[in-house]
Amino acid sequence: MLNKVCVLTIKVGDMEKALEFYTKVLDFEVSKHYGENIVSLVHNEIPIVLEKSDEEITSASQKVLLGILSENLDEDVTRLSDRGAEILFDESRPCPPGRYNMIEDPFGNQLELVEFSNFK
Repeated sequence: MLNKVCVLTIKVGDMEKALEFYTKVLDFEVSKHYGENIVSLVHNEIPIVLEKSDEEITSASQKVLLGILSENLDEDVTRLSDRGAEILFDESRPCPPGRYNMIEDPFGNQLELVEFSNFK
């Protein structure tokens, strides 16, 4: 059966810049380096892997959206903005489970910050 996600891969153009963003801005930790081009991040549920790609990466070509859980969206958006993250919406928007906002990593990958406020 093919009904379980086993890994989420994020294509990046510069591994050093990616590690700076995902560890210093988003607070992920590195789990393991698989050579220079593949790094796994610590994550309890689905492994997240950064993979260096020589192809040009644009947000228009993005096919996977990473959703990151936020306990307090307003605080997290402010903190990420202070750390230099590009916040895509001036105000967080409603969604069925609560609210969300979007940020971009240095390679144009969009990341969704989701607060499940309708289920508290």
